Amino acid sequence: MNLEFVKTTQIQEALRLWHGGEIEVWPLAHLRLGLRLRPQQEEHRTLAESGPAAHNRTILDYTLKILRGTSAEAEELLRSRYEHRIDVMSLANSLNLSEDSIYYRQRQAINLLTDIINQQEQVASASWQDRMLNRLELPSYNQLIGVEEILARFIEMLTNQQELFIISLEGLGGLGKTALTDQTMRQIIHKRSFDEIAWVTAKQTHLSLLGRLKVESGKPALTFPMLIEKLANQFELDEYNPTTQLQRHRLVQQFLRERSCLVVIDNLETVTDYRTLLPELRKWQNPSKFILTSRYRLMDEQGVSSLTMPELSRAAAFQLIRTEGKRTGAVGLEAAQDNELDAIYQVVGGNPMALKLVVGQLRFHSLSRVLSRFSQNQSLQQSNDLFDYIYQEIWDNLPHDSKITLLALSQAGESGFTFEHLVEVANLSENTIEQHLEQLILLSLVDPGGTLLEKRYRLHRLTDSFIHQLIEK
Repeated sequence: MNLEFVKTTQIQEALRLWHGGEIEVWPLAHLRLGLRLRPQQEEHRTLAESGPAAHNRTILDYTLKILRGTSAEAEELLRSRYEHRIDVMSLANSLNLSEDSIYYRQRQAINLLTDIINQQEQVASASWQDRMLNRLELPSYNQLIGVEEILARFIEMLTNQQELFIISLEGLGGLGKTALTDQTMRQIIHKRSFDEIAWVTAKQTHLSLLGRLKVESGKPALTFPMLIEKLANQFELDEYNPTTQLQRHRLVQQFLRERSCLVVIDNLETVTDYRTLLPELRKWQNPSKFILTSRYRLMDEQGVSSLTMPELSRAAAFQLIRTEGKRTGAVGLEAAQDNELDAIYQVVGGNPMALKLVVGQLRFHSLSRVLSRFSQNQSLQQSNDLFDYIYQEIWDNLPHDSKITLLALSQAGESGFTFEHLVEVANLSENTIEQHLEQLILLSLVDPGGTLLEKRYRLHRLTDSFIHQLIEK
């Protein structure tokens, strides 16, 4: 099926702009064909104008040469009219034709050229999409559940809010930040909203079908030189033969500043000294944009727009449990009643990774046994691995008063504590609670809610289970 990427009116406008002009949106600027022909633009930059005008001329010149093979007369007519600027009267006199005949032949020639450009764009677009999709890893999910609202918001921030260049998707481990970003990138590629995309990750953990966390041992944290190298490889900059790190750095920066690129840096917290990376990204932005997935909230960083990854709602959690049960063969989950599934939700909340771990273990153990080992101090390796993955390193590095604040919030329940109530339960000063509460929010351990006039603070259900395991130990 031939898709229509451009209309004849756009081709006529592009021909009219052969030698440049003042226009807000160039008619062929959105075509993937232009990206494929970018290396050929250099010869067109020697004319009166460069930039968008050269981009426009490159596409027209390339497709007019193809038109020559179909109708040399049509190509010659369009070049005479637009490249060589011969008016209709002069052209009619030289060909011994009426002006009406010239206009008729011109319309026919533009129709032929439009068909050729659409055919070429269909090939170029398919090739571009394949190249971009190959830069993503295979999806770790079969279906995303309960993310429709945040997915739409994410895409809107990337495509419709031109002033946002660095967007941080934040939340606890296991909430599905990487999966949501992957789905976002696939939709962005389908919409052809950017010239180039890239994905850089240092993810070291994934979930097996048996409900176990697997760690890729020996994989180093992502350093800034490694980031530069990965971007240079994905952008295929090795053809410029950079011999030093500085040359590679300059090539990447130039590439990002000259094109509209969308770059994902997945698991930002694994980047060595990640806060020193952010000023560098600001040098690279505009028109390029960056997505950061992070367990840490970056709301205190200038120029970074934060988007918080929420837990699944109860209904979405039940749907995920049933879907995973069917996929993995966990008997009884698909037909389970809501009150039976609610026992799972009460222990692990709406954390997709934790829900999948529970479902994976239900192939081997009863529901009561699995949940008791998540919520009590018993030796279930999978729950210990999960808590280690999400919490242990953060907990080990927390100041004493931050730990006291978390322990106090473990008594808050689903409704949460007001600030005054938290001060009373923690038995710490207001200044101390204020200082440590802000840090716990930035670490995604405490979820602020409530209203403008009364804030309330609570723990995620899984965080609450982790804290209670520590108390029982």
